[in-house]
Amino acid sequence: MDPAEFSAAVLRETARLGVRLPKLQVLAETGSTNQVAWELAQAGAQPGTIVIALQQSAGRGQWGRQWSSPLGGLYLSRYFAPQLLPEDGAQLTLAAAWGLGQTLRDRGVPVALKWPNDLVVRGRKWGGLLTETRLVGGKIARAVTGLGLNWANPVPETGINATELFPALAFPERLHDQPDQPDQLVDRQVVDRLDPLGLLDHWADRSSDSFNVSDGSHPLNGAGALANQANQLNTPPLLPPTDFPAEGGPPIRSLAELAALVIAGLDRGDRQLQTGGIESFLADYLELLETCGRSVQVGDRTGIAVGITPRGELRVKFSDQLAAELHLPPGAVRLGYARSPQSPDPPSPDSGEVTDCLKNP
Repeated sequence: MDPAEFSAAVLRETARLGVRLPKLQVLAETGSTNQVAWELAQAGAQPGTIVIALQQSAGRGQWGRQWSSPLGGLYLSRYFAPQLLPEDGAQLTLAAAWGLGQTLRDRGVPVALKWPNDLVVRGRKWGGLLTETRLVGGKIARAVTGLGLNWANPVPETGINATELFPALAFPERLHDQPDQPDQLVDRQVVDRLDPLGLLDHWADRSSDSFNVSDGSHPLNGAGALANQANQLNTPPLLPPTDFPAEGGPPIRSLAELAALVIAGLDRGDRQLQTGGIESFLADYLELLETCGRSVQVGDRTGIAVGITPRGELRVKFSDQLAAELHLPPGAVRLGYARSPQSPDPPSPDSGEVTDCLKNP
């Protein structure tokens, strides 16, 4: 995948979404996109600057954990300039997660949020957020939010990527098995499904339902060559609309479009926090929060997650009399995933345990 081509594709997709970028830097590889974003901020970059890497060698997650960042994933950081009290710093991650969740759901992706900073689908980790801040005059004046999302990269058992989440992303076997034939025609619908970056438009005459495909100098003979080209871009093909809820809007068509939606979501969360404060979207955040209603182990006590405070603490209720409710800061407890032993099943409706969380739709 060429960084310049990918950058052009992302800019095209962000323009379609009406998002203006003061600067977009796409790197073939870097240590950490967050670090690059900080360096650009130090050099005078404008808020809203975006850094994307095709792979990272020193990606980091929450609490300094290493973040695996091989080719095929989306690794993106956004620099912005909030004006927030230090004790409210967790709101930046909440706002980013809410903006991402709402934007992706608008496109029909059934994403949920796992407190405090993960995006999950079907109880498995699809991606995560890391927000870093700098104080000026006693306030958070500079911040970078970094994100990693699984697209076509390998994932552990507790993770999920786009090719597994949406099986239709996999190339049809017949495209691998059939040998190339001179002058073989490729159906336009097939080409549309295999266009990972939106870069094939100039190869095809879109005025007919089927056509020969060319890279401008040499013909690409048939579907096998097209599949090879898509494989070289290290990106899954397009997603057919039938793999998304009918009411969710058009599908995410490419890694570049996913990047643009992420940028739009981060911008959406930032603007909402600045203009309306956390109370303006906290209820909507809770609707996305899959942590609500789950059992939480705190020392030798087991409680139920019932919500989030305006400062980003997890609200946990207990049935004993020691403390009816605790507010836990990020990092105080570790919550597992659907395939992890740290993640027990939520209580049944008949268990008598009541949560005041707003339930996921």
